[in-house]
Amino acid sequence: MERRPGVAYRRPDGDPTRFVVEAAGEPRLDVDALPRTGWLEATAEADRERLRSALDGETVDVTYRLALGDDDPTWVRERGRSDGSGDVVGYLLPASEGDERRRQLERQRERLEEFASVVSHDLRNPLSVAVGNVELAKEFGGEAADERLDRAHDALDWMDDLISDLLALAREGRSVEETATVDLRSVVDAAWQTAGSGSDATLVVEDSLPWVECDRSRLRQALENLFRNAIEHGAPDDCSPGEVSGAVGGDVGDDGSADASLRVSVGVTADGFYVADDGSGIDPSERESVFEPGRTSADDGTGFGLAIVERIAEAHGWSVSATESRRSGARFEFDGVDVVDGSADPTEADGGDVATGFGGSSTE
Repeated sequence: MERRPGVAYRRPDGDPTRFVVEAAGEPRLDVDALPRTGWLEATAEADRERLRSALDGETVDVTYRLALGDDDPTWVRERGRSDGSGDVVGYLLPASEGDERRRQLERQRERLEEFASVVSHDLRNPLSVAVGNVELAKEFGGEAADERLDRAHDALDWMDDLISDLLALAREGRSVEETATVDLRSVVDAAWQTAGSGSDATLVVEDSLPWVECDRSRLRQALENLFRNAIEHGAPDDCSPGEVSGAVGGDVGDDGSADASLRVSVGVTADGFYVADDGSGIDPSERESVFEPGRTSADDGTGFGLAIVERIAEAHGWSVSATESRRSGARFEFDGVDVVDGSADPTEADGGDVATGFGGSSTE
């Protein structure tokens, strides 16, 4: 391979987690900051699968984001080939502006294809249901016609929900341009007022949620989607209205637990925060696929709620993952969150949109 600017490297057995520096002749990259192991963990989560796929081929030419220190991820371009023994050898270079722009356009194209697939597939079925029932309603009269029109109306309502989620997914895929230091507790309370009010569930919040650097409205939407997901999928089938406390009531014990059939918890982690519930949980084999657009187990769900959550997290430079809560329910963890020591009045930071406080200390 001809000599060129860049960091010459070797990946033993083509392992995407390992990176052996063989010659460091690239002044634009901090060679000492390049991870020798755990390379995938330093790669932006949205770019990891693309890197894996590139390393599986005979030649490698892939652009992706790499975390080098505490600064924003650096766009790099990796070019190499298999040397015949199973190792991949090549050069790592800083990505040019053209490389970054090209990759951004590729991601936009991928999302357009994703939307086109959903529109052509998922909207066609309810549209057919609506048209068919309207046609039948013309032939019937009285209650039979009303029943057919009701079915058509339900199908159109579902289409409206799907279109709204598609538009939200497109918007949330954009990068965050303006952020502020926000009291996470106030955003959680505001989101619960919207998503959890009137539900048969109780919110349990830690006493000391941190302040975070974020776009408040987009973080609120992510939390609303997670709360709705927990309420729709986590409540036991035999849970009936009146059995549990609502969003503002809630009998919360001294240990922070709530006497409810479904409890939704929010708390802190070492690198961010989590939202969890004590419902039926997510099968381990499905924990990565739950973020795929259009994937849902609910008859009336659009399958875009968690995809929107992931896009909002990525737009902030965070990652979100699904795992199991301590009560065997679902738990969603946000990592890479910029936690700030806030000292301002939360009512000033959030325009006075602060709830009065739900629940107590989290037992999650």
